[in-house]
Formats: sequence, C-alpha cells, structure tokens
Amino acid sequence: MTRNNSCPNLNHSRSNVSVRHCPTCGDVVNENVPAKKCSEEQHAKNRLDQNRFCVNCGEQLIHGW
Repeated sequence: MTRNNSCPNLNHSRSNVSVRHCPTCGDVVNENVPAKKCSEEQHAKNRLDQNRFCVNCGEQLIHGW
C-alpha cells in the first residue's frame, strides 16, 4: 500500500487495514478484502460515521466536500 499524498487518512500507510476502500478518498487501501455489494441501509450507517466514501464498495456517499 502506498500513501495517497492528497488524502489525510492513515489507512493508506497501514499494513493491516480491515476495509477495502478509504472512507476519505475512496481509493482501494486493501485489495485483499473482497468488494461487497452494499444496501442503502449500510450506506446510511457509513454516512452517520461521516464517511465520504463507502469502505466496502467505494461508492461516494457524501457530495460537495
């Protein structure tokens, strides 16, 4: 994993990330975690956690940042 210089999230530099996508920029941070198809309910929970992107599928959840 390489650090995305424009993203402040530390998942880019960790070796044991438990999610597939970065919640801040949406880039894949661990390609060994299988991609999941998410429900709107799961996306709503991700929004409550203030994630801009879904950590499972990478879809952008919050627009306008």
